[in-house]
Amino acid sequence: MNLPKAKGEESTMEKLIYLYGIIPSAATSQPLPRLKGLDGESDLFSLSFDEIDAVVCELDPEAYGEKELEKKTNDAKWLHKYAFHHHEVLMKLYENYPIIPMKFCTIYTSYESLKSTIDQHKQHMMELLENIADKEEWILKIYCEADKVKERVAGYNETVESKKEEIAAMSPGRQYLEKRKLDQLIDQEAEKEKQAFSEKIHEDLASLSIDTEVKKNWNKDVTGRSDEMCWNSVYLLEKSVVESFLSAIKKKQKEWEDAGWHMEVTGPWPSYHFAKIS
Repeated sequence: MNLPKAKGEESTMEKLIYLYGIIPSAATSQPLPRLKGLDGESDLFSLSFDEIDAVVCELDPEAYGEKELEKKTNDAKWLHKYAFHHHEVLMKLYENYPIIPMKFCTIYTSYESLKSTIDQHKQHMMELLENIADKEEWILKIYCEADKVKERVAGYNETVESKKEEIAAMSPGRQYLEKRKLDQLIDQEAEKEKQAFSEKIHEDLASLSIDTEVKKNWNKDVTGRSDEMCWNSVYLLEKSVVESFLSAIKKKQKEWEDAGWHMEVTGPWPSYHFAKIS
């Protein structure tokens, strides 16, 4: 049995189906960009399921079957190269269509298997596509120069100042021991300051957003930066407020840069966070 024709392509059941994402069928009145699939040979095309289309390519089951794919994904170079390909395809599609992006290496063994999954989630997919239409996803990461934050806390924090006054009234012997505790207190208050500062920035930006998600911070091994990541969050924005959102971040960056705070905003991205299918 053959797959139905899709955008002038014919597909055979022997091929695996690699799924990039889901777009509204109405959007495909504008042709898909001419892109190669994961294997670098097959073309991208769309399969229609009434109101929604699946953007896919075909793969050779001998090269991309379960065992072969496991070998490939255990190769860090292969993984990096083709995960980047997947992301780049999604970015190109996102230029023209609202899209529910699929995870890297979402592969179906047959058209019937893909259809079964889409039938199961179709209503939810349609709701998600409606929700992200005319909206953009942006990411904000807040970094700090930890020494500057600690220095500010040591000089201006009320809890720290109170502890200093308490120590000053002690005997010299007690002061030595308590000063060690003071250093620990400064570290604790600095951590609180990082959290409070980041939460306030997030709260201000969330007021411009339809939806937000706070993500896990990355360590320096991942960021490759000397400063410390204190916050990592995602925002779903109406296109009409994007300029105000970016202006607000620029203003906050200028205000706080000398104090050791740095803000990195990136986007727009395909809706990785607000159009997820389990």
